[in-house]
Amino acid sequence: MKTVRNWLDWLFSQERRGGKRRTSIPLVAYYWDGAEPVPHAVLNASSTGMYLLTQQRWYPGTLVAMTLQRAKAAPTDPERSITVNAKVVRAGADGVGLAYVLAPTSGSSDAYGPLGTLTDRKTLEKFLQRLDADMEATV
Repeated sequence: MKTVRNWLDWLFSQERRGGKRRTSIPLVAYYWDGAEPVPHAVLNASSTGMYLLTQQRWYPGTLVAMTLQRAKAAPTDPERSITVNAKVVRAGADGVGLAYVLAPTSGSSDAYGPLGTLTDRKTLEKFLQRLDADMEATV
């Protein structure tokens, strides 16, 4: 009975995002919109998506290639940034919510998407763990 109640609570809750949500993070995102790429703050991020502060209001379902950069990492750190494809899932007053479009598994033959090579979940998780370490180092 308890599992049914938990499932119903989840179904009707406002918060259905998956993964640990990181807030107040030292992370910026770059995307190309025809002009020179500029850093945009990431309000929060998880292993499934992020909320990007931007003036852009893409339509839901739009795919966008993003380069995520750890703002506290040294410029010479080869693991300072990662490129991911993301799909717009919602628009807010100050930005857009995006869901990552990831390769099914590392080295998969299905590792190519409409915007090029897809990042796999393992690579993204390692990047986010480094971001967590950056945040702990500043506390």
